[in-house]
This record gives sequence, structure tokens and C-alpha cells, in this order.
Amino acid sequence: MNRLQHETSPYLLQHAHNPVDWYPWGEEALERARREDKPIIVSIGYSTCHWCHVMERESFEVEATAKVMNEHFVCIKVDREERPDVDQVYMDACQAISGGGGWPLNAFLLPDARPFFAGTYYPPEPKYNRPSWTQLLRHIAQTFTDDRASLEEQAQRLVDNISGGRDRLLGIETKQEDGSRAMMEQLRAAYDGARGGFGGAPKFPMSQALELLLANGLMTGNNQDIYHAGHGMRAMLAGGIYDQIGGGFSRYTVDAHWRVPHFEKMLYDNALLLRLLGKLQMVTPDPRYVQAIEETTDWLEAEMALPEGGYRAALDADSEGVEGKYYTWRYEELEALLPPEDVELVADFYGITRAGNWEEEHTNIPYRPGPLPSVTGLSPDVAVAKIAAARRQLAEARRLRIPPGADDKLLLQWNALLVSGWTWCFRATGEDRYLTLARELYESLRRQLQHEGRWYRNRTRGRLGAPAFLDDYAALAAAALDLSEVTFDLDYALTDARELVDHVLETFSDESDTMFYLRPPQDSELPVATQDFYDNALPSGNSQMAHNLYRLGRLTEVERYTARAEKMLTAIGGAVSRYPSSFAGWGLTALLLQQPGRELVITGPGARAAARPFLSDYRPGLLIVAAEEDRHDLPLLRNRYLSDLRFFVCENRSCRLPVDTAEAARHQLN
Repeated sequence: MNRLQHETSPYLLQHAHNPVDWYPWGEEALERARREDKPIIVSIGYSTCHWCHVMERESFEVEATAKVMNEHFVCIKVDREERPDVDQVYMDACQAISGGGGWPLNAFLLPDARPFFAGTYYPPEPKYNRPSWTQLLRHIAQTFTDDRASLEEQAQRLVDNISGGRDRLLGIETKQEDGSRAMMEQLRAAYDGARGGFGGAPKFPMSQALELLLANGLMTGNNQDIYHAGHGMRAMLAGGIYDQIGGGFSRYTVDAHWRVPHFEKMLYDNALLLRLLGKLQMVTPDPRYVQAIEETTDWLEAEMALPEGGYRAALDADSEGVEGKYYTWRYEELEALLPPEDVELVADFYGITRAGNWEEEHTNIPYRPGPLPSVTGLSPDVAVAKIAAARRQLAEARRLRIPPGADDKLLLQWNALLVSGWTWCFRATGEDRYLTLARELYESLRRQLQHEGRWYRNRTRGRLGAPAFLDDYAALAAAALDLSEVTFDLDYALTDARELVDHVLETFSDESDTMFYLRPPQDSELPVATQDFYDNALPSGNSQMAHNLYRLGRLTEVERYTARAEKMLTAIGGAVSRYPSSFAGWGLTALLLQQPGRELVITGPGARAAARPFLSDYRPGLLIVAAEEDRHDLPLLRNRYLSDLRFFVCENRSCRLPVDTAEAARHQLN
């Protein structure tokens, strides 16, 4: 066994029995490389990564391959979910070299940790227009011995390229007055009107881009944008990316029609999609949205909940060594499980055939190919009831199968996103279940990931990981602000969120006090101080911080918060308007900053109960504050507390006359 046996990361533990002399990322490995003057291999992945498993079987478990690695390199394994800072530096290097990236990520470094080459998967024999892994190893080892100067030169070019990426991105110019219009035109042009969503195969949910369409549609009255947001979600809910039997969303589909998923399920995808489902239900109510919220929440509680609280990071795509085996069905299984008279109805509803709708594997992935099948003599209500009963039977049968592997890390950022997702589900449905789940999860994160006043990125098997990164603080502050909005408990915002945001301002700011580093540079052993701006599968810490600053500025009227948000958006505005699908979180904040501020303040006895119905309307940019007692620590409440219930509606720094009924306040808002 190698040094990974002492780690808690499920991904690292998967490699603990490899003959490769793996080290975890840290000073021990880096010091050895410097002392012995050896190049470094940093191999990065995550526990539910299919091709990471493949490369382990083909190369890292092979004694002869491990011998070459151990002889010529210091070998380091990294869980990208535990150390996003390490992953980002070497992924940037890979993308600079090849124009692409992914996992497994294999980077080669000089002894001082500067990268000089990086790639993804390498086969055991030359194919796919790639050399074999051992060929690459021997070539790099030989070059390090015979022509080290060329590697030093390449490393410096890469470091300069990575460091300059920030300036290139922030240097994109656009006309300020054209920013939002250009942004939305670009986003609409990228939308797949036929199949829903964005792009071709593989196809990712891109929920933040759909949220941007929805918000813009509401702010501008563009019904097409609202329609596209719902169209994209409904396409996913009809497809195989949504688990029709058990609830929850897979990470992406390998095709452009949402049919064939890559079956791994990530906590963050489901958190973000719950948030989108909540917003859509508030704007264009649909029983399918409510059903998906319920089913996804049921799945989270049944399959993702950790014993000590919080939710695990992910479920693997594979079970019994076969991708998707846990989730797929043969027609004969339906015949064995369901009443004979229901088999055809259920098979038609879920697109299940004898030959298999997943032709590559000759099995079936449940999806919804069309409307409810019509069966002679069967009313729609009876058909729906039969399908619901069949779904329960299939789910019970599936639970008897060997489940996929699970990654049991409690990750701060991902769980904080789920807190926010459930607050929106509460707003959309009015069901206290979702608010209770959100509050309990928030308190669980505080209990498990905050120690002696310091927040940590993750906890696995009772052990804390690295100190929290920018992404963690940003997502947690957003969760606190969301809880404050739905509970009307201002301490979530004025104490928790403000402390988190102030810590980021003081600790993570760059030299120009514009953007934030992923990790404070003074604490880093990496060759480049990393900043991330892209809203991809996850919102970037910088875009979420800009949104937090905007929200805190609105609530507290503290100018430095609003000014910093505006400064960040000005710096990145050109990139946002030109590439909105990659900067959708930024785009939403940009839209809000351009809108006149609107506030609904409710004070007096019963203020919180009176405010609650207003939560069910999604009005982007509307700030709702309710207080049942006089508070002087918030400008919005000063001189507004009266003995009776009062509603104050303000827009663009101008207030209407106070009214004493919700109906009158709603009339003023409209």
C-alpha cells in the first residue's frame, strides 16, 4: 500500500492499493521532488469519474507501468473536489497546451511545481491518436535528463500564459449600453430550439443560462426567453438525464436529445436544478416541476444523505463494473414485475422496448417519448395511477440491485448550493418541508465544517480537509442570504452572510481590489495564484461573490459592497456580453445592477406572516424585508415601525405612501 491509505478521500483511497508510490498533494511530496531533483506527475480526478477508473485498471494497477512511474517521477494523486486550486492550475495548463481538458488530468511538473506538459486519458497501448502511457512516461523522463532546458522554457511559457489569462479575459471590451442586449442576443442564438438547452453532444444542463433567460424575460417582458427557460427544463424532465424511476438528474447526456445519460449523479447539479425548478414553478406553474422537486428531494434524502448530516458529493455511473447497470431495464423485467395488463402501458410511457432503446447496450433507459399513451377503455386518471404504482414497484425492485459507488465527502460549496435550492423550492410550493431541510442543512454545515471559527472545504469520515476556498465562502454566504429572505430572520444576512463576505474581502482580494483569488496567495504552494471567472457546471466563486455583494449592498446600503460588485462587473463585462453561456451567473447580476432597485418592507405585528405570500412571486430584483419589532441596524427599517401592520413599496429610491393591506401593496408592485 502507498501513502494514500492514510487519506479519507474516496478517490484517493481507490488508489491506495496501486503499486504506484502515490503521495497526496502536500509538502512531503514537493520536498522530495526538490531534494531528489525529479519531475512530478500530478494525476487528478474524482471518485465517480468513469475514465479515471479505466486508466487506473489499465495503467496504475500494472506493476510494470508503476515501476516506470516510481523510478523516474514523484507521483501525486489529487481529488479535484478536495483541492480545486490544484486542479485549476494544471487544468489551465492542459487547456493552454491542447485547447481542451477533462479528467483524468495528468500533468507533468518540474521539481518546483511548474507544469511543462499536461493531458487527459492515455491508453496502455498507442491508439486514439495518442501514445501509450508508458511511451509518454519514457519520453518525458528522457527529455528531463537530456534536454531539461527545453522543459524549463516550456514551463515558464505555460506559467506566463496561465497568469496572463486573467488579463486577457478582463480586457475584452464592449460598449456599455450594448452589454445586456448583446448578451441576450448571443444567449438566444446559442439556444437549441428543437431539443432544448444549449449545444450538441455531450449535452449539459447549463441551468444558470436557463435562469438568465428566465430572469431577463421577467424583467423585460420577453415571453420567448421565459418559454425557452421552461422548454429546456421540460426537455430534461422528459429525457434520460432525469431519473424517471428514482428522481434526480445525471451529470450530462452523451447525445444531444437528453436521452442517454452519463449516469453519475452530482450533488451540485441537483442543487442548481432544484433552484431552477423552483423559479420556473413560480413563473409558469406546471405539475411536472412540482413532481420533479418532490422526487429529487426524495432521492436526496434516500440515497445522498450522510449519517452525521449533510449530503454526499456524488454517486458513480458504474455498478458491478458496468456503466448504468443500476438504472437500466430489460422489457422482460417489466413483464416479471408488473401486472400483465399494465406492462404495455408502462413500457410505452417510458419508451421501453424489447430490443432496447439504448441500442449500444441492448437495454432500456426510461424516458418519456411523448404524451400519456391512450389505452382503450382506460381513463387518463386511471392510467396515471397505474404508472405511478408501476414506478413505485420498479423503484423497490431497483433498490435490491447492487448500487453504484458513493463519494461520501461532505463538501461545503455543494451543500450550500443545496440550501439555496431548497429555499427556492419552499418559495415555489409553500411546503415547509423544503424550508426545514434548508435550515437543518445549514446548521449541519456550521456544526461539521466550522472549527474554532474557521471554515473548511470538506469533511470525510470525521476528518476535516483543506481550509475553505472562495467558492465555499461565496456559496455559503448566498445560502445565508437566501435563508434570510425566506425566513425574514435578518441575522442570517446581517451576521452570517456579512461576516463571510467581509472575510473574503479582507483575505481573498487581488492586488487591484477587483476580483478574488480561489485561495489566498500567501497560503499557496502553487506556481500561480488562481482566479476563476467561468460559470460552468458550478457558479464561479467570483460571480457568486459579485451577486452576494450586490444583495448585501441593497440590504444594508453600505456603498463599498455595491461599488465592489459594480467594479467586478465592469471588469468582466466584455466577456459576459460576448460569451454569456459561460458567464451566466455574472449576466444575472449585470441585469439586476441595471434595473431600478425595488423594495417591499413590511413592519408591525404579523409582518412575517403577511410577507410570506409575496415570496411565491418571482420578481427579480425585488427585496422583501419584514420585521415585527423596531430595528435600527438596517436603514430600510428606520422610522418605519408603527403599532399597526404597514406595507412600504419603494422603487428607484422613491417610496409610495404606506398601505395597510397586502392587496394594496400588491397593486403598488404591479
